[in-house]
Amino acid sequence: MEGHPDNRFVAHFDMLGMSALTKRDPDLAWQKLSALSKVTQENLSLGIERLDTREYIRDQVREFIFSDTIVLFSKSDTQNDILAIAIIATEIFSRSLHYCVPLRGGIAHGRFAFNLDHYLFSGPALVDAYELGESSQWLGISLDDKVAEAVMKLPIARSTRGKAMVVNWEVPCKNGSIENRMVINWPESHRDNYVGPIPVEAVTFYQPFAKLFGPFDQLTDSVRLKYESTVAFLNAHFEPE
Repeated sequence: MEGHPDNRFVAHFDMLGMSALTKRDPDLAWQKLSALSKVTQENLSLGIERLDTREYIRDQVREFIFSDTIVLFSKSDTQNDILAIAIIATEIFSRSLHYCVPLRGGIAHGRFAFNLDHYLFSGPALVDAYELGESSQWLGISLDDKVAEAVMKLPIARSTRGKAMVVNWEVPCKNGSIENRMVINWPESHRDNYVGPIPVEAVTFYQPFAKLFGPFDQLTDSVRLKYESTVAFLNAHFEPE
């Protein structure tokens, strides 16, 4: 993939419900933010071995965390860059669920400039990644077309069971719209992390989050939709052995 020297892969995540949680229980909010930071730092330090070339990839992705927002960005836009950010972003998403930190996010490709000394970040890729995640009414990772195309060319394009790691899905978005998007198939990539029933009901999936956001039947319609949409995706793509 050729282009401007500032072209990178950029991922943007935000934690659902953080503002309300901070007002209601600031100590619990801080606990969850600390867990999110821990998950991010642990995964950024991971080394990745390419099975096709035996090349060992490390320090290919950088991050910026502000409150409940995570921005990840690659050094460039080579195949190693998309491999690293796709794996790290998916791992952060999955591990955050383990800590009951609900994330939604997007990954985009394009120009992205930064100055870490002054905490300056700008570029169309950041805006695109933000819009992909922010508009989604679910817990998941949406991809723009260039990112999806790049991931599908990687050795990790299919799991060891032959299932696609990027799939097409009708993602519920704000204002009641539905967008056909390419998304990360996290129920397949992290199938060993899930031990619940399939199919699972939204109220059951949500139960670990109730301490943060209250009972399922007291959620607003828009918040409830996020978990219902997530469960619909999980049920459709998790296949028990």
